[in-house]
Amino acid sequence: MRKFQTAAHSADDQLTELLGVEGRLYKEDILNDHQIVPIRLVTTYEEAMLLLFEKSIVRPGFKINDKSIDYPCLFFKVNGAVDDLVNKAHAWRAANTKTTLLYSNFHMIGRAPQPTALQSAEQTASDANNIAALSYLSQFKKEQLNIAIQNTLEWAKDCKIDLSETEIYATCLYQSDVILDAFHNVNPAASNAKCFINSTQKNEINYYAAVRLLFMHALGFDVVVISKNSYASIENIILDKYFDLHTLAAVEQSPKPIGCSPLLIALAIAGIIIMGYFMFGIRLPF
Repeated sequence: MRKFQTAAHSADDQLTELLGVEGRLYKEDILNDHQIVPIRLVTTYEEAMLLLFEKSIVRPGFKINDKSIDYPCLFFKVNGAVDDLVNKAHAWRAANTKTTLLYSNFHMIGRAPQPTALQSAEQTASDANNIAALSYLSQFKKEQLNIAIQNTLEWAKDCKIDLSETEIYATCLYQSDVILDAFHNVNPAASNAKCFINSTQKNEINYYAAVRLLFMHALGFDVVVISKNSYASIENIILDKYFDLHTLAAVEQSPKPIGCSPLLIALAIAGIIIMGYFMFGIRLPF
């Protein structure tokens, strides 16, 4: 019997071949030659929590163009009742150690680059392609890295961060190994790389920490700052147009019903007997 394949069936076969069979998910290899263009999702807190731990491809705004990917990411701070988010962050980190950073404060990402790092940044002309230690990154990733650094420079200048270009380059490219490793390991079709900072102290964020947060944002990380005590931190340096600020009130729990203890039952029975005696002349048993 002869067959005739319709245009729709042919297109369906091509789409399956391109994207894969299982749920038509994007294959990893088709994203390797696309430039990632991070876009920040402006959301409510409820939306952020729905999207934070989902795959990138299901987020609003995710789009594959001819040579680029619109890559939605989140950057927000939460003040107040954050215990649930903290627990989820720890659970996510435990399951995604290669692409998730979790800090108790800003100290680790706030370290200033060493003098040798500044010298190296000057010698390599601050170009990731010239840094031997980054040879493990693909050429595609190095190009993304250079674009992210340029964006970080622009954003840092906009935020009036008082560091030189060389200092910003060194902050991004040196002593930021965990950031670069997470960037290296992330799969664009899966969930974004993430950084959680559970700020529990009044320590102020410094310029170096602010630069690294902006750098991760430029790389397409989900950056989440958590403050149970509502301490001011990133808002002291980073302009509010770069992140969302959410405040959570504690959820009031319904009062527990009062249980009927044996003592209360006994008192109630005694009250009924006494009332019966006075009203109906019922003989008391004592």
